[in-house]
Amino acid sequence: MKALISAAIELCLLRRSPQDLPASSVLLWITAILNLLAGVLMLMDADSSPAKAIGQTLFELALMMSALYAALLLNGRLERFIQSATALMMCGFLLGMLALPLITWGKQNQSAEAGILFLVVFAWGVVVIGHILRHTFEFSLNVGIAIALLYTLLAGTLVALIFPVTG
Repeated sequence: MKALISAAIELCLLRRSPQDLPASSVLLWITAILNLLAGVLMLMDADSSPAKAIGQTLFELALMMSALYAALLLNGRLERFIQSATALMMCGFLLGMLALPLITWGKQNQSAEAGILFLVVFAWGVVVIGHILRHTFEFSLNVGIAIALLYTLLAGTLVALIFPVTG
């Protein structure tokens, strides 16, 4: 377990690549469940109902995994799916757990500092996704970050359309 946490931290610090992870479907499922848990906790902390938080997080995870699978299939690199998906799930969980107290802090205190720190974590998440994509598809970090940002914006728009915020 310590090795997995260390690997996730190293991935988030851009010191490791998805290829450094074992190609284990069991590990992928474990990290997906952890990522689901982190996503649900963040959404519930941001005032979503439990059912909506679960539905939205499941949709977001399915969308990300489907997009990754399709891109790998189109590029003839499907053998990289398990390691790349595991890397995305591990980092998503780790960054989600880092963002969770910031969401709570911002909600409780209407803190601009919490919002800025959350934005930093969000931006770092885009860089980490770009890093994972760079190694998965073998292009530059800048291209990976651009694709990660584009995906994040498109996915966020789609999620907002399907799961509108109700006041």
